[in-house]
Amino acid sequence: MLSADSHFIRKLSFVSAALLIALLCVARPSPAQLPDKDIRAEKLIDADHFELRFRHVDTREGWEARKKEIREKFLLNAGLWPPPVKCALNPEIFDEKQGAGFRVAKVYFESLPGYLVTGNLYRPSEGNEPFPAVVCPHGHWKYGRLTNGEDGSIPGRCIDMARMGFVVISIDMVGFNDNFQLPHDPNKSRQQLKADVPLPYEPRFFQADFDFPRAELYGLSLGGLHAWNAMRAVDFLVSLPEVDSTRIAATGASGGASQTLFLIAADPRIKAAAPVNIIGAAKHPGCRCENMPGGWVDISTMEVAASFAPRPLILLSATEDPWTNSFPRREMPIISKYYALFGAGDMVKNVHIKGGHNYNAQSRAAVYEWFARHLKCANPPIKNPVPVAPEMKEFGDLRVFPDHMLPEQAKRGQQIIRDWIAASERVFQANLPRSAEELEDFAGEFGGGLESILQLERPEPDELVSRKSGSRVVEGLNYEKLTLGRKGKGDRISLEVLSGGKAPKGVLVLVQPESHGGALLPEAGVLNSEAKNLAAQGYRVLRVGGYASGELSIPQKVWDSFSWPEAYNRSNQLNGIQDVLTSLCFVKKTWPGEPVILAGTGSCGLSAAFAGAVFAQADKVLIDLDGADPGYDGELLRLLPVGSIKRVGDFRTAAILLMRKNLTLLNASPTFDGGWYAEQASRLGLSGNLKLRLEERLYRLADFL
Repeated sequence: MLSADSHFIRKLSFVSAALLIALLCVARPSPAQLPDKDIRAEKLIDADHFELRFRHVDTREGWEARKKEIREKFLLNAGLWPPPVKCALNPEIFDEKQGAGFRVAKVYFESLPGYLVTGNLYRPSEGNEPFPAVVCPHGHWKYGRLTNGEDGSIPGRCIDMARMGFVVISIDMVGFNDNFQLPHDPNKSRQQLKADVPLPYEPRFFQADFDFPRAELYGLSLGGLHAWNAMRAVDFLVSLPEVDSTRIAATGASGGASQTLFLIAADPRIKAAAPVNIIGAAKHPGCRCENMPGGWVDISTMEVAASFAPRPLILLSATEDPWTNSFPRREMPIISKYYALFGAGDMVKNVHIKGGHNYNAQSRAAVYEWFARHLKCANPPIKNPVPVAPEMKEFGDLRVFPDHMLPEQAKRGQQIIRDWIAASERVFQANLPRSAEELEDFAGEFGGGLESILQLERPEPDELVSRKSGSRVVEGLNYEKLTLGRKGKGDRISLEVLSGGKAPKGVLVLVQPESHGGALLPEAGVLNSEAKNLAAQGYRVLRVGGYASGELSIPQKVWDSFSWPEAYNRSNQLNGIQDVLTSLCFVKKTWPGEPVILAGTGSCGLSAAFAGAVFAQADKVLIDLDGADPGYDGELLRLLPVGSIKRVGDFRTAAILLMRKNLTLLNASPTFDGGWYAEQASRLGLSGNLKLRLEERLYRLADFL
């Protein structure tokens, strides 16, 4: 996660290379001061309103740690941690045709049980095995993997590389060509087609948008599925006896470049890569399939590309390409900096051509030379590729299922989704702790996963910045107003503190919605009666404002004005959890010797629970479920719609972690399964730490403390 050692690079399209390098080398976080107002709602970004936020790392060790973090973050947000069970591929290779120096066959295999990845397999027609291999995903070309034009010929580059001595698999994106069990995006999908002539439009095959919100809770997103299909394509390649599993590359343009970046992030078997025309500091990939929930929060395509260091990476860009038009002076110096940490400056290269968004013959030639050099194919690279592959007319229809009849093992899309959800739940249940030792491992793995999925940052003491904005004695009690934030984060959280001086019972961190009681000292100047009583009993009462209480919020209309906002930004709910966590860290820093009691009331109960679970130092936690059942997916979508949260256990994981101290749950929906929580506590020997008062409403905190 980003720390106080991070910094922001803004408006990079106007920054020269020299200044950019200087910023990377010497820039530091904002001064230790609070902004005049909380600016998080003003920092929203998306693919077309992108602002590069790049962590400052200047050592090889630091970058190795960041690379590990990038990979873990990607796998979590892609729904690939815990890792899905790899089913048998059950591959079928058939209808092979012979060309001059190559062979091409139709192929499909199962990436999930009953879900087919479809495409073409190109192989050398002669030469000594084993061969290096290439995964070749396509972008949003009109004809998908069968596009054969001057701006991009996917069959052309596959044929060329097969002639050079590579085994190449070209796979369909979800919803394109032969991959029609699940949809893609109505703005991107195209009618079914032949190699060079589209078929008449067939309405029964048109698919709606990939929009399965419940599935996304379990990590099944369009982008995550693309990543998984590409990883299984690597499995397929290495299963072939003629392939050298130590020489695997990946390349694609546009959406295919995004999938290449997914492989860079997720699969260490990729030894060379060539993402073409997608990596930009001022613009990001723009389709749902490239913007999985949480995927680009505090990360960018540039960092993912740089995480490939020191392996061979060639980056193609173009003068008229919306993403890469200024690549040599804008993006390349940053990526080169991280390769230099490994003494591997010659392992990264940019080729900038005159043209638009493409993967044309000139770009292909550069990639051929790079792959030939670093993967040692049998034949020399093709220097002057034919722009449009003439073989396509000879081979005719290369679709796998031209009659749209799937084999018997193929499942309907909704069944694939149900199977994914069930498999995800089985993996979580299998990883539940059964002993104190397993509990600590669970806390590290699933607690760490929950922290990452919720985009939380635990601030170090020196990152916290606070300011007293007022204090007075009211009815014999000390009342203070504070403002709290973190260096360089743009947050400004209001706090109120009420105490009788010493607090032998500890600090009571109170998280409640603005509608539930409001301030400890309202404008009328009369203390909140319950807070007054608690302070008189020996508690230091600290009420958290900001996003936690709803005092601050991103207006829904503003949020909805961005494309895939959840891919780039923290929502009101996530900001609220962060504000509770920041406040808890402040309490521990400011009153280190006092016990910490955390109470979340009304709609703030879940925020308090998740923050408390990550904080892990509250001595007692009281959570009001506000009549809800966060274990029910339909309700979780309303309360906390976060992609992949169910894969790391959601509220269940938070509750198990909180049981290590003292947890009280109350005011739940009648459907809430309190027995499950009691069973976990009993199994771990923590029954004395869990109190279930699920039918009781929270009227007076003192009754539950």
